[in-house]
Parts: sequence; C-alpha cells; structure tokens
Amino acid sequence: MMAASVGLKICESVRRILVYTKKGHTNKGLHAICRGIFPIHELCGTLTALQLARRDVLGVELPGWQILAPAVFIHGMANFRGKKPIFKWNSSMPWSEMQLFKKEIWDDLVKSPSFTEMLKKSFGKLMWLSILLRVLGYCIKNYYLIGRQAVRRTTTYAGKQAAFSAELVAGDILKKTKDKK
Repeated sequence: MMAASVGLKICESVRRILVYTKKGHTNKGLHAICRGIFPIHELCGTLTALQLARRDVLGVELPGWQILAPAVFIHGMANFRGKKPIFKWNSSMPWSEMQLFKKEIWDDLVKSPSFTEMLKKSFGKLMWLSILLRVLGYCIKNYYLIGRQAVRRTTTYAGKQAAFSAELVAGDILKKTKDKK
C-alpha cells in the first residue's frame, strides 16, 4: 500500500510541475522537493493499510467505505487546503498551491513582520500541522496495537478464532463505555 501511495505521489508531483509551471520558472526543482516533503500520500496509504490489516490480519469485519474513508477525508482536507479557483489552475504561480511565496513576497514578509502579523499568517499552517501530527500519532499507535493483537491471535488464540473475535468485540465495547464517561 505504501509503494502505491508513494508512486501516486511521484506521478502527481511530476504532472503538477510539468503542467503548472511555465518556461520562465527557474524553481521547478524547489517545487518538486517541496511537494515531496508534504506527507499526505504517505499518511493516506498508512491509514488504508492499517484498516486493511485490521480486516485481513485480525479478521475484523469492515466494509469497503470504512477502510477508505479516513484516507479520503484527510486527502480531501489537503486538497481543499491547497485549492485554487478553477480560473487559476493553469496559473503562473504553482507555488501558491503549496502555500509557498514568491521570492519578492517572501522578502517583504521576512523584513519586519510583527508578532501578531506572523501569528495571523501562520495560524492556519500550525493548525494543519497539528492535524497531520495527530494523524501520524494515530497511525503509530494503531500500528503497534494491530501488531500486538496479531501476535496474540497467532500465539494465545491459535485455533480459537471465536475466542479472539469475542475479545475484540469486548475490547470495542469497553472502549465505547469508557468514552461515554
């Protein structure tokens, strides 16, 4: 799943760089590097892989929409965040999609912004960073939990599928009652 998401990321980055830049743009390499740093495709691939592991390795019944929904939602948020109006899709400013600034604008911003101006301009970016970090934490936590449950399924509950399924259901019920309090 991760190889597929990284492959899609490379194809999308190449397409965007080739389509949205003009002959006179000198920073095509910078745009490619900045698009490569943005971890959305990797996080979406990880979210989908974790849901597939829950279904295929642990045997939890999950419909297809529940497997894809978290990744589609996060990718949709990322697309909405970098969205440009349709009349600017083929614009001469490909860096605006990545929320980068043209060099002249960046020079003006760095010269002497006050703290409140910097806070206003960076609030949305900091909120987006916090969302990405929370998703990353969710992925790390669930990777550990699914791995631990898979080991227990193959050792403690070997040959006892009903007992393992009952434990998973009981764990879900306990989580739901804990969340209600």
